[in-house]
Amino acid sequence: METDRDVSSTHDDARGMQWAWVVVGVLVGGVMIGVFLNAVDRYLDRPAADGLIVSLSVLLVGILIGGLSPGEAMREAAVAGLMLAVFTIALVAFQLRVPVPTLVWLTGPFYALVLALMGGYVGEMLQGTLEEAHIDKAVDWPWVFVSVIVGFTVSSYAVFLVQAVAPSFPNQNLYIFATAFLLTGFFVGFFSPGRTMIEPAIAAAGMILVHGGFVTLYFDPPPAIDALLLSFAAGTVLALAGGWLGETLQVRRVGGRTD
Repeated sequence: METDRDVSSTHDDARGMQWAWVVVGVLVGGVMIGVFLNAVDRYLDRPAADGLIVSLSVLLVGILIGGLSPGEAMREAAVAGLMLAVFTIALVAFQLRVPVPTLVWLTGPFYALVLALMGGYVGEMLQGTLEEAHIDKAVDWPWVFVSVIVGFTVSSYAVFLVQAVAPSFPNQNLYIFATAFLLTGFFVGFFSPGRTMIEPAIAAAGMILVHGGFVTLYFDPPPAIDALLLSFAAGTVLALAGGWLGETLQVRRVGGRTD
């Protein structure tokens, strides 16, 4: 017997491309790239920062399309990311007349395609379109992935935004990352099916490794061991607290238990 879910899934598969969401994604991503690149270039003149802004914008476009569009929209996220990358490279090369290396021309669109698909997957998971929950297992690894992507995107954008708006704010990065860990745990606890308390805690370690690796590779020397250990401990506690809050609100929303 064919269920309503089967009919809906078949309908989604047969549906054509949602070009309106592609256009929205390209426009939103273009505005974000323009605004943040202009703000970042005022205080940080490093190609790595510009590359990170473009990468985060493509990733966020995928998350927005996957999370807000009806049904599954992985194709739309991929096309929007690809178009955004091509438009950005072409604008830099031909309008701004900044030399673009051949390697960027060759690998940039493919890199953007991968990022957009990653973002689309995260958005679909948050929307609940993809049924990736494995509540019978100890760790639901898809939600660990979602946690890392959400946390990295939120914290990175927040660093650039606060630095541009309030550069003299004391200990800004400390508060930003603390909030990012808390919000990451909350989002995953609230949106994921079943109990996913341990996933945000594991993802906290992943976020620290990703941030630490990127900062060490492109910006600053590696952090001291004691600071790294403190970050692991604090990030884990905050992610667990956010996860607990998200799970609690999820239970109240559905009016029962989630396990």
